[in-house]
Amino acid sequence: MDEITFDSEQTLVIAIITYFIGRWLTRKIGVLDHFRIPEAVTGGMVVAVLVAALRYWGSTTVTFTASDAMMLTFFSTIGLGARLSDLMNGGRVLGLTLAVCIAVIVLENLVGVGMATLFDAPPVAGLMAGSVALIGGHGTAAAWAPVFEQSVAAAGTIGLASATFGLVAGGVVGGPLGQSLIKRNQLRPSAPESPDPMLSAAEEAGGRIDVPDFFASLLVIALAIAIGEELNALIAHLGLNLPEFVTALFAGILIGNLGPVVLPRIDWPTHSAAMRLIAELSLSIFLVRALMSLQLWTLASVAGPLLIVLIFQVAAVLLLAYFVLFRLLGSDYDAAVMSSGFVGLSLGATPTAVANMSALSHKYGPSPTAFLVIPLVGAFFIDLVNAFVVSWLHGHFTG
Repeated sequence: MDEITFDSEQTLVIAIITYFIGRWLTRKIGVLDHFRIPEAVTGGMVVAVLVAALRYWGSTTVTFTASDAMMLTFFSTIGLGARLSDLMNGGRVLGLTLAVCIAVIVLENLVGVGMATLFDAPPVAGLMAGSVALIGGHGTAAAWAPVFEQSVAAAGTIGLASATFGLVAGGVVGGPLGQSLIKRNQLRPSAPESPDPMLSAAEEAGGRIDVPDFFASLLVIALAIAIGEELNALIAHLGLNLPEFVTALFAGILIGNLGPVVLPRIDWPTHSAAMRLIAELSLSIFLVRALMSLQLWTLASVAGPLLIVLIFQVAAVLLLAYFVLFRLLGSDYDAAVMSSGFVGLSLGATPTAVANMSALSHKYGPSPTAFLVIPLVGAFFIDLVNAFVVSWLHGHFTG
């Protein structure tokens, strides 16, 4: 079989072209836009299919050179943007939502490992179809893939395929669940005159970007990555192995919250338009490169069992949202909207959760509490808790 290998520069060029292909397809195909499928996912899957076809019919293997730079950049921006003060304002509702999200992390991994055992597959494969891909999304699945592939060769493909399924499922079932709760219980917004939180977020995102802002953002990101590497080495010395993106995320949290306290006269760029741009850019390139490298032919042997596992995952999340979270949060309008967002967050990602809640708020009325709590849980706590749970379970099943 012939082999074609693209170096890092060539891979970057192909990744950018692939992004624009995905952007064009998303605009042309309504269902992709409706379910908020990222352009990087669309384009990356197209290239992965082409690579698989070339291997099958052309007897040629295509290899793209991987890079961790964009992955570390993205997770650093998540940490840098997490405000401890905002987290404290969420109060009881934030704590309850977080508790249920932690429960769903455990539940998704139990379902994944249990179903993997039922199909005589390694438990590690079940973890990749659990919270790694569903709570974590494409970014976390791609970040964990090299670690899990040491035990299961198709782990990366399973994880990214599960993340794609979850992203679609979270958008498909989250909105109807929230709408069912609202109609069934005849709920109304508690503050109908409140401004639409999506409008203010859109206005804030339109900030001006200049060269000093961009360089300042790059500087704090580089600091987060460097400190994260030192933390990773220290943790490894203590006997706990974590992927570098976890410590980069934690370092970002430290810098983003301690920096303004220690050096208050500095205009920290942690919530600037430049930082948001870098976050979106790094995630897009990271995802494109990861999805282009999907070895779809390794998924064929597990496609049936994987689909069954994911259907069980969707059912478990829906039941937890409908019968547990909604009631814990007070069974009111905000609870219904947050339950819808919870489904999007638990199966897909924070953008899916926001899309679900936005659709409900535009139709039935605003829910400021939901737009505070769900994004905060998704942006701050979940990645850290998920990383430690997955790390412990991976060590348990492979050690």
